[in-house]
Amino acid sequence: MTTLYLIRHGESQANVDKIFTGQTDVPLSPRGLHQAQLLAKKLARLPVGAVYASDLLRAVQTVTPAAEALDLPVIREQGLREIDGGKWEKMHIGEIARVYPEDFAVWRDDIGLARCTGGESFTEVQARGLAAIRRIAAENEGKCVAVATHAAMIRALTCAFRGLPLREMKHIPFVPNASLSEIRCEKDAFAIVTYADVSFLEGDVTILAEDV
Repeated sequence: MTTLYLIRHGESQANVDKIFTGQTDVPLSPRGLHQAQLLAKKLARLPVGAVYASDLLRAVQTVTPAAEALDLPVIREQGLREIDGGKWEKMHIGEIARVYPEDFAVWRDDIGLARCTGGESFTEVQARGLAAIRRIAAENEGKCVAVATHAAMIRALTCAFRGLPLREMKHIPFVPNASLSEIRCEKDAFAIVTYADVSFLEGDVTILAEDV
């Protein structure tokens, strides 16, 4: 049995400003850095034997305090990156809705079937994310592993873990910044133990409805 602690990155300033930063590299906000410290306290109480992160800065920064406390390296995994936003990258959410109304309407109303204009579809996101998760689980059989990634990726993976088609992704609850979901993996089967836990954040929770 392998346990994966799937973590959404902490709050970034782009989250606050409602700027779409799929694969644009942005740092955590001061609040996000504080969330990372609270996450580190949580992970220190768990039997974590390895720490992985999307290679984007906001994900790496989220688990760095925990990795340092556990004396473990942060292993960067490109397959865990957020969706490639194509032409949406660095645009304000409101501007995306105005300039690309048809594509954004799908994102808003049926996200699992969406494709960012000039970017990735969720079919592509889920495929590379699931490949990365399976590889991590295989490399750490029997261990507990912290894995920092992104909001849309977590929801797409949750569909896979639950055996649901991506058209059901719109019903998968949004995950707050720095939240933790516990996933157990055995023989390529995944079971969700907890989803989007924020109890350890001491009330310092951000939930922004359309950010990535």
